[in-house]
Amino acid sequence: MRHLESMAVALAALALYLLFAPPVSGLGDSSEIALVLATNGVAHPTGYPLYTLLGHCFVALLHMLGISWAFAANAWSAVGGAVAVGFLHALGMDLVGATSGTRGAARFVLALLAVVPFALQPVMMDAATTAEINVWSVAWASCAAFVFVRLVGTISTAGRDRSSSLTRATALWGAVCGAGVAHHLTSVLMAGPLSLGLLVALRQQRRLSLRLLLVAGGAALVPLSSYGIIAWRAWHPAVVQWGTLGPGLDKILSHITGSQYRVLLGSFAPAPGNLLGRAIYPLLVPGLALLLWGALRSKGREERIVGWSLFSAAILVAGFTFRYGVPDPEPYFLPPIALGAAAAAPALAALAGARFMNRALRAAGLVVALAATVAIAIPWCREAAGVKREVVDYETLVRSMWATIPSDSAIVFWRDDRAVRLRGYQLLDGEKPALYVVSPDALFADEGRRRFEARFGVDPLRGIEVPRLKPNDPGAEEIGARIVGRLIENVNAGTRLPVIVFDPEVPIVRRLYKPWERTSSHGG
Repeated sequence: MRHLESMAVALAALALYLLFAPPVSGLGDSSEIALVLATNGVAHPTGYPLYTLLGHCFVALLHMLGISWAFAANAWSAVGGAVAVGFLHALGMDLVGATSGTRGAARFVLALLAVVPFALQPVMMDAATTAEINVWSVAWASCAAFVFVRLVGTISTAGRDRSSSLTRATALWGAVCGAGVAHHLTSVLMAGPLSLGLLVALRQQRRLSLRLLLVAGGAALVPLSSYGIIAWRAWHPAVVQWGTLGPGLDKILSHITGSQYRVLLGSFAPAPGNLLGRAIYPLLVPGLALLLWGALRSKGREERIVGWSLFSAAILVAGFTFRYGVPDPEPYFLPPIALGAAAAAPALAALAGARFMNRALRAAGLVVALAATVAIAIPWCREAAGVKREVVDYETLVRSMWATIPSDSAIVFWRDDRAVRLRGYQLLDGEKPALYVVSPDALFADEGRRRFEARFGVDPLRGIEVPRLKPNDPGAEEIGARIVGRLIENVNAGTRLPVIVFDPEVPIVRRLYKPWERTSSHGG
């Protein structure tokens, strides 16, 4: 029955996320992800092959039903958000039942009150309404935590004559861990502590064996085999493929390990105007405190394994994020916040069951909790509606600028990863196929530089020395802008094709004068 209750919560979340999903690609990496899903291509490192493979099937099916590629990709994120919320609610119900013995409607309501603030907070709403990979990281984390709690119970109750149940449980856990790594490498930060907890549980029951470890490893290889697609694409490029991936084991390993992001390790450099103070810390800090409280108050061996494993996983993921220098770290905090939300359910149950809480106080507490939930939900839903309008307005702007570019052959530079949005217009809508659209940043990679020179006979980096800079180094942005300017000048001087600079941030669409055109103009 509780599975049906959590499924109902998941369906409600799906309806909400679809309501706020824009009909066009979102900002950030959304344009790239939508195009990769539509074409079954290869996304930026680490490639996310399992996500892409399943997502391509999903969006292709929706497109066959008449839904646009962009909205279908956003809907794939909405499904991920719904899966995350459903498993999180089920996890909260299990934790309530294990620690307080609460049953029936009370357990459902307590788990719902705990999960709603997480489901509606702005970072989660954004991740679940636009095509991004982050929401499926949360879905995996919620699923892994739910399965982990169930497997600890299975191990604790399995007798000597039920080895088959342990084998199935071990295979399930191996498949879950493999799916996590096939989606995002940071999943090991959560899979590690939870796997250690399962090993401790097996050891305590004297059921740990090499056979079970081999079963888990074999099951993990099934989803991990999806990385073979990345290797195959290195020699058989997709229509849409990240520029650094090419033939060679070194390029394949670099892509699937995300080696280009190592320069970001060891720092924390969120961009100005981030949502950390408003949407992350107010949930992260109490959530970690609740997880620690749950671990400290755990009594039996099973409860202690669950409590300390969940807390350790949340701390590891949060700690890693605080040492990862991406400008938008907010989505990386979502998995530990999700675990904290689940831990809020047994905390509410403990409060409701306290001796000083008579029936009147419990009723008053429920009313206050519901009122607080509504007070949070209304402004956050309004904010999500505003973000949806912003995304649609941005699409309108880009479309209007795109319309001003002639359809003849030309090279269009947009210094942003969102240049792939224009590629989407070409590949999915058949618009202006003669234009060559590229982000200058893609030409700094060896593979992208080689392909460009082979096509146009121009080395975009001729005479340019590119320093090794980290994103947060002093003056890095200004230096990068100057180098990009020189790269564009190289291309403009080396080809007779028109070179157009496209920049919606200004906004501007500008055709560059050729060196000989400027000379002719001055001579006249």
